[in-house]
Amino acid sequence: ERYRIGDRKEHERIASQQAESSIYSKATMATRGRRIDEDEMAELSREAVEHLARLKINFVAIDFDQTIIDIHTGGKWNGTAAELATHIRPHFRHFLRAAADASLHLAVVTFTPQVGFVSDVLRTHFPSFADQVVIRGRDGSWSYEGRGSRNGKQGFMASAAEELGTKHPHVDITKNTTVLIDDDANNIRIALMDGTRAVWLDPRRPDRLFRDVMEMR
Repeated sequence: ERYRIGDRKEHERIASQQAESSIYSKATMATRGRRIDEDEMAELSREAVEHLARLKINFVAIDFDQTIIDIHTGGKWNGTAAELATHIRPHFRHFLRAAADASLHLAVVTFTPQVGFVSDVLRTHFPSFADQVVIRGRDGSWSYEGRGSRNGKQGFMASAAEELGTKHPHVDITKNTTVLIDDDANNIRIALMDGTRAVWLDPRRPDRLFRDVMEMR
């Protein structure tokens, strides 16, 4: 099975490399110490996605609450989908478009059971490719029967990878070609220790997303 636990020393090496590397592009350096505008976000998103492509990343899994959107619904959103859509971070409006333009495979992996709202938010902002984004939430609509880890977001990503593999049999998605973006440090820790690249989204400093993606090795 391609998506199972491998050698722990190799996993620790990947985690260490991400933590220690600090190579920035000119555009990424420009984000330090100041807010960035929409045009810069678009440029940085393209640059970040190009970096992922150089690393042979073909699958990007992203958390929803407090990551793609700037609030945490707790799985109990009582407003409308249109209201929830106003909370999308501009960083991800640009990043997801750039990723889709580069033909990277995308998934939203979330603990919320309200996957209908997640889908509606994606359709609002990304009507041209929202249907291609796999969604995995705690709605009871899927299961992961593989031998890989089910901790954190690992089972969510593995299930999404299985669906994408069925839809695109020519695409080889493995842990080494996957990256998770999440605001939950525990999910990040679990992913790294399980051999999956991961980037922590600091909700207080979302502008650092692009820098942190560019640091990946």
